[in-house]
Amino acid sequence: MFVFGTADDVFAMAVRIEENGKAFYAGLVEKAHDWQLKDLFSELARMEDGHIEQFKTLRADLPPSAAEMVWDPEGLAQAYLQATADTHVFTVESATERLKSVNTPLAAIDLAIAFERDSVAFFMGMKEILPDASGKGEIDTLIRAEMDHIRMLSQARRQVAGTGTTTLA
Repeated sequence: MFVFGTADDVFAMAVRIEENGKAFYAGLVEKAHDWQLKDLFSELARMEDGHIEQFKTLRADLPPSAAEMVWDPEGLAQAYLQATADTHVFTVESATERLKSVNTPLAAIDLAIAFERDSVAFFMGMKEILPDASGKGEIDTLIRAEMDHIRMLSQARRQVAGTGTTTLA
């Protein structure tokens, strides 16, 4: 369970979310036999790897004040981030476990879209509660990247739905 406290804690959770996404996409690469899906999932795994590094850099560059508790007298930010983290597609159940239930291209893409949507929600909430010196501009860039992932996946979903492909392998 994610315990809210400092900006450093929030960035640590962001890194974990991206690591889980990378593991999920890498698993889909192994599971898919269609080269277009393999390419898509490979590209998304590579992009998640870049996001991991960006969040690690942001975390390392946090000012000393980031070790202080984030001001949230009513507990609203804490409750929001806690709920978002607890219900994120890959924090409740591991990416490996989720892969077992994914047997069709549409199921894989739908789960990936849910992951990206949850990530956007978490990062938007994260940005709202962080102090200004904690990389808010960089988080905006990452939010836009996650939204682009949703666009890519939605486009792939339309293509897959049009082909009538019913198996992932």
